[in-house]
Order: sequence, then C-alpha cells, then structure tokens
Amino acid sequence: MFSVGSQLPLTEGMEGSNDDHPIIIPELSMNMFELFLSVAYNSWKPEGPTHDDVLDLLRFSNKFMSQKARDVAINHLHERRFQHKPYELLALCLEFSISKFFVPAFRRLVEFRIRDIPGPVRRRLGFEVWNAFVDLKELLDEHNHIIACEEPPIITHSPYCTDNTACFIDWRQLWWNSMARFLLDGRNPQKFNEAIERFQELGPEIGRVNPECWKTLLQTVKKATAFCLAFDLVEETAQQLSAALITEPAPMLTKAELDTLGLPSHEEIL
Repeated sequence: MFSVGSQLPLTEGMEGSNDDHPIIIPELSMNMFELFLSVAYNSWKPEGPTHDDVLDLLRFSNKFMSQKARDVAINHLHERRFQHKPYELLALCLEFSISKFFVPAFRRLVEFRIRDIPGPVRRRLGFEVWNAFVDLKELLDEHNHIIACEEPPIITHSPYCTDNTACFIDWRQLWWNSMARFLLDGRNPQKFNEAIERFQELGPEIGRVNPECWKTLLQTVKKATAFCLAFDLVEETAQQLSAALITEPAPMLTKAELDTLGLPSHEEIL
C-alpha cells in the first residue's frame, strides 16, 4: 500500500495524504487494529486479551486474511476452553470454521440437559448440529435404560458357589437396586464411570451372591464394554459433524513459499 501510494501524486484532502485525512476502513474498528498490532509485535497488555478481543481477532482474520491473528485467537480459546460453555465454543467453531476443539466441545455438550441450552444458542448451532444432538441424547437415554434393566449375565459360577440359583437371583436384584438406581436417578443421575465407582463399593452388601462370583462380575462391569458403545457413538457423531460442517480456511502462503512459486508477496502487493 505504502510503496504503491508513494508513486502516486497526493491531492490535498485525499485519504492518507496526512494525519488529518487518514484512510478509513469501516470494517476495521480501533480495537481490531490495536489487537493486530499486538499480534504483529507480540506485545500485549498485562492482563492479556479479553474474550471480546479474541472474537475481534477472529473477525479481523476473516476479513483481512491474517493467519497469525487467527492462530493467536484459536490458541487463546483452546487454552481457556473449560471457562466457556461447550455450546458457546461450538457456535464459534461453526461461525469461524474452527475444527480444533469442535469434537471435545460436542462431547461436553452431550452431558447437558436439552432444557439448559438457551434458545438463541440453539439457533446459532444450526439445524444439523442441534438435530444430531437431540437424536443422540434420545439414543443415549435408550442405551442407558437398556444397561440399567439388563444386568451382565453370569456366564459361569465359581466352583465355590454352592447355590447358583440364589446367587443369580440376588445378583439380578443387586444390579437393579444399585446400578440401575445410580444411572436412572431422577434427581441425580450418575455418569457411567461414577456409577461403576459406587457399584464396586457394595462389597459387604451383595446378599447371597458368592464372593468369587462377585469378583468375576465386577471385573466384567469395570471393563465397561457396554458403556463404551455410548462413548464411541458420541465420538463418531462429533467427528462426522466436524467433517461435514467445518472447512478450515487455507493458510496464507509465507514469503518464502511465494518466492518459490515466483509470486509477489502480500507485502509487495500492498
């Protein structure tokens, strides 16, 4: 811009002719420009950028194709991702085409109740993400109910088990009265890993379940094979959404790469 401008005669009152007639870029706020200078010179205010500053950096990078501003903003969000609600991060991922934390944010979103997600955010998430989330919640609830109602079978009783029938009956009752209650508690439903931790503390309260059978069954439960199906479903859904909805912008070529191609650099064009 400056090299080209220096070759043209300046007219009195022309934008950029002097300090009293600056070049006005309507889309560029004063804060955006100051943030760009902070990125360019790696010089930040002591408290660092605020969340609004990060959003301004993302808007700046989209408008003016600044890879460095984008990288700084995304890294800042990623480092502080647990300070934000997952649905807020997902909305930013969709708005600014960020794939870096889409999948982990979606995993966290699944832990939320549908009614706890504000209406305006639902619209920002878009039909595809919101529809996938609601469908997934229904599938996970159904899977949860199946696990609660169907105890792991006793394949073979221990040789020390003297009453297989009583052992089976009490095992089934134990599962329903404990694991099912942990998972389906209307006031305080437990996550799978939390339910397993509480379940294995029932050692003294296993009734007529043979202690050796109990050890074998507990090992089966702790493998969490049935629970892992839910984790895999969430992961697969998140990965598919990310691949379908997010296309990261191509990074700007460096001066060295442009020289290799025989193309003028960004600075030379300006």
